[in-house]
Amino acid sequence: MPEAVNEDRYLQLVSDDTIPLRHRVLWTLLREGKLRLGDLLSLDVRDADLGVRMATVDFPKYEGDPRTVPFSEQTAEMLRELIGTRDEGPLFATPTGSPMSKDDAVWFARRAGVSIHGFRLGGQQQKVAEATRS
Repeated sequence: MPEAVNEDRYLQLVSDDTIPLRHRVLWTLLREGKLRLGDLLSLDVRDADLGVRMATVDFPKYEGDPRTVPFSEQTAEMLRELIGTRDEGPLFATPTGSPMSKDDAVWFARRAGVSIHGFRLGGQQQKVAEATRS
């Protein structure tokens, strides 16, 4: 089982401008949402509605998985920068315009010293901790 990325490490990583924006946005969406890595990597620019701050997955991995997930205003700002003037194509595009691969996502997180799945796990743990405090 991957080790959860705690909030301090997460904040340090997503604020590091030396890390490509596409990875930082991916990590943020993994932490905030309930989408799996493969579902996020399958998103097209048109699937991210920045106005209502919602991402839509056409074909989630499992039937019970969410098809739409909200994201924060901070994430919307990062997405605006990531998308730029594009109106179609992979949301998580490489510099050549091709979709980011799972291998690339996993490798880059590992290079940063964390597990890619640790972002989602850390977000889930944080939500549980916040719910028990309420």
